[in-house]
Amino acid sequence: MQFARASQAALAAPLLAATLILSGANGEAQPQWLSLPPTPSLPAQSSGGHLDRGDAVLWYATFGDETKPAVLLLHGGGGSSDYWAHLIHDLQRDHRVIVFDCRGQGRSTHEGAALSYAQMADDAVALLDHLRVSQTAVVGWSDGANIGFYLALKYPGRINALMAFAGNATPTGYQPSTNSAIMAAYARRTNMEYRSLSPHPERRDAVTRLLGQMWKTQPTLTKKQFAGIKARTLLLHAEHDEIIRLSHSREIAGNIPNADFVLLRGVSHFALLQDPESFNQAVRAFLARP
Repeated sequence: MQFARASQAALAAPLLAATLILSGANGEAQPQWLSLPPTPSLPAQSSGGHLDRGDAVLWYATFGDETKPAVLLLHGGGGSSDYWAHLIHDLQRDHRVIVFDCRGQGRSTHEGAALSYAQMADDAVALLDHLRVSQTAVVGWSDGANIGFYLALKYPGRINALMAFAGNATPTGYQPSTNSAIMAAYARRTNMEYRSLSPHPERRDAVTRLLGQMWKTQPTLTKKQFAGIKARTLLLHAEHDEIIRLSHSREIAGNIPNADFVLLRGVSHFALLQDPESFNQAVRAFLARP
């Protein structure tokens, strides 16, 4: 499969501009939660390839020893698996880390008429089947957290632990953006990254419309459904999350039996980039628990 590639210079200039804008005109360092650090690079993968799902071809990769406990990382909306690179570097020492670019995003394609979280949960299980992984822990960020909810509900026997960061139960969980500059910078960045990574960069506008339709109407999870989640669960929320209400995250945690809740201080929706050391420690501590 031939991938379109943008030059390093073409990518670097807009990202530098976004960094300067978010750093402040006077050059003084801003709080972590106001920053959008660069997208990190993935480490060398242990295995990888493409999984044909009929109306989509999914790119995937694994890292670490396949005999170690598996953990599946699910990226945020519009992004790619690259956003997990800091965490992958950390976890691959003692886990088999599995990632895939969700359909229509990153290096994966999508030819269907719509997108849904349930559909992407099905994609995740198809990949686990392909890799012969019977059970895994799941760490999801934003859209990835929502996919994680559907995984835990639809495939309870396949998920032994779920850490959901910045997910929502319904579109009512959104709040008006508290930092439009950082959200605009993320949108510009993921647009460039898509055009660099995707085998069909010309489909960016079409996929963006499908994502927008999904965000307006999904997820549609109820209190009763959350009460049915059996996997050990941790809800993470950032103190300065730009788009998900704190009260909404707390409500989700309260509806999942025995779920834990942790508030990440000094960071925002992009905590995994802003403070990777603390974020990774939170993930590792959760995965280490029995």
